[in-house]
Parts: sequence; C-alpha cells; structure tokens
Amino acid sequence: MAIVLFDTNIIIDMLDGVPEALEVVAGGEYESKIISSINWMEVACQMTPERIADFRIKLLRLDIDVVQTSEQIMVRAAAIRRASTKENTKKTLPDCIIRATAEVENRIVITRNARDFGGPGPFVHVPYILEHGVVSNVRPPLA
Repeated sequence: MAIVLFDTNIIIDMLDGVPEALEVVAGGEYESKIISSINWMEVACQMTPERIADFRIKLLRLDIDVVQTSEQIMVRAAAIRRASTKENTKKTLPDCIIRATAEVENRIVITRNARDFGGPGPFVHVPYILEHGVVSNVRPPLA
C-alpha cells in the first residue's frame, strides 16, 4: 500500500466535486495520507471560516493528516529551491516546501502538475488531467 501526499490541486478538485479527485483521495487503498501545512493554507485561504471548519472535518473523515514544516523539511526545501534557481527552472517556495515534505516523509506526491515536483517518475503520480473542466487520461488510484 502506498503512502502519499496530496497536492493542493487534487484537494481543491475534490472539494469542488470532481468525481475523479474524490476517487483518488477516498478510493485508493493507502497506508497513510497527508498534506503539508502549505497545502492546507493554499486551500484554506480561499475559504470562509465556516468552510474551513468543514474542510477540517473532511480531512479527519478521510484520515488525511496535516504535516507541519520541520527543520528537516526547511533545509530540504531550501536545497530544492537553490538547485532550481541554478538549473533555471526556478520553483516557487511553496512547491519546494511541499516537495520537501514529500521527500522527508518518503511519500509519493499525487498531483496534476508533475513539473512542480521534478517531473513524472516513481515519486510523482498524475491520476488525471483536468483542462477547461474536462477530465481526461484517468489513471487508477495507487494501491
């Protein structure tokens, strides 16, 4: 069974009622599911206090933990950001923190934007593509 970190776009899709996102989040047989505190903030900043309360409940019901940024995550995020600057692929600091959280926690990132996390590979899973409200290229949830 996989241990995963959901990226912000997957969580937003799920909350917006995209069936494929709900299937990815709730349908996979994961050993453990997390989001980073950065993911939480990116989602919550778009919500009213009432919706934030509902969001917290949904995370609890789906057994998704929120991982805070530790010193180990900070150091790894700084290294990722520094490398992206040198490679001229300059990643945003939030994406670096999310990627560092996944790496430090040994997680597979589930996202719609693999580029933010070093591209497709064994530690990045793109379950579907969503463009202009249309879902395509649906892949089965990780097991």
